[in-house]
Amino acid sequence: MSATAAAPEALPNRRRLLVWLGGMIALGVMAWVRPAGAAPPCRPVYVLRHEWHAGIIVDRRDVVADFGLNTPDLLAKEWLEFGWGDEDFYQTPDAGLLLGLKAVLLRNDSVMHVHAFDGAPESVFPQSEVVALRLPAEGYARLLAFIRASFKRDAESRVRRLGPGLYGLSYFYEGEGAYHAFRTCNTWAAEALAAGGFPIDPSGIVTVGQLMDAVRGKAVAACAGG
Repeated sequence: MSATAAAPEALPNRRRLLVWLGGMIALGVMAWVRPAGAAPPCRPVYVLRHEWHAGIIVDRRDVVADFGLNTPDLLAKEWLEFGWGDEDFYQTPDAGLLLGLKAVLLRNDSVMHVHAFDGAPESVFPQSEVVALRLPAEGYARLLAFIRASFKRDAESRVRRLGPGLYGLSYFYEGEGAYHAFRTCNTWAAEALAAGGFPIDPSGIVTVGQLMDAVRGKAVAACAGG
């Protein structure tokens, strides 16, 4: 054996040293990428104000197949806007006083409205207020689960599409839960955000103005990471 050859018993020690150094380097890179105590990655959520109603906008790629919308054209777009409301009033663009009173004074069946579109929400709805929020991944998953549960499903977990929606590429579906004066479309939107961990009290939300006041200026309140 030459004088420069390593002793057999030294090789395992060198390997362990290399593994240890590699681990330390990896930990250092991870700490540089995400400092200690940093929040987990966040997901964007948008709250869109219509005249009297609010919608929740999420990335279409996050709406998994088990939503069961059975509408490939919707799933070809970048964003999906979800809304919930009174079955008759929501589906009637020019709803009059009688339908309005019925929606407020009685407990009524509900529908879900799904609108698919491309482009930045602020650009697609330039005349509407759009508030951008961020939720932690875990909270975002709970928000999506809440939205999914808002569709009425049959024994085989299928949804029922009722017809075309109000604007653009959109459809109405049968909804889950009753609409009434103390649980409006805006209450539903607040419940969705609360399910995701956003700091909002749905019990105090009835009108779209109350909802927007509750989310405006709190874009990063629920999630500090990016």
